[in-house]
Amino acid sequence: MIKWTMCEVLCEGTCMTDRPEPPPWGIAIARALRGAGLSAREAARRAGISEGRWRQIVGGYQVVSPGVYARVRGPAATLARMAAVAGVTAAELRASGRDDAAQILLRQQAADTLLRQQEERLPPDDMLERVRAMDIDQARELLATIARQLGISLQEPAQDERRYGT
Repeated sequence: MIKWTMCEVLCEGTCMTDRPEPPPWGIAIARALRGAGLSAREAARRAGISEGRWRQIVGGYQVVSPGVYARVRGPAATLARMAAVAGVTAAELRASGRDDAAQILLRQQAADTLLRQQEERLPPDDMLERVRAMDIDQARELLATIARQLGISLQEPAQDERRYGT
């Protein structure tokens, strides 16, 4: 029969009486946070976690009882959100030994980029207004460009056919 201590049941590791040093990812996040001029409270709010949890993950420990500490690693998804808020790169997370969080951060960044690109596209009404504002030569050039992109070959109109619209 395995006998679990209360610390091992409630925490992410074994109990210790000496406060552990911050983990490499915690150091990277703390450094980036200072560089960005953000408080832990504001960073935690932006990451969607409590300030206490933010400090536990960055510090690498939580207090179990007076003078008793437990190591804290933090879930990869939480660490990725924290890194995004602080401005820590995926490469820095990888270098600090958290490849799991780095992969999630890269996926989040790719999704954010895709979303921004979709939001930047002109709504159809705006695009239509821009086309309507073109003169005849601009409209012809636009149509020719679209045709080339679609692989459609257009014949140049004969000279006497170009008289319309002038």
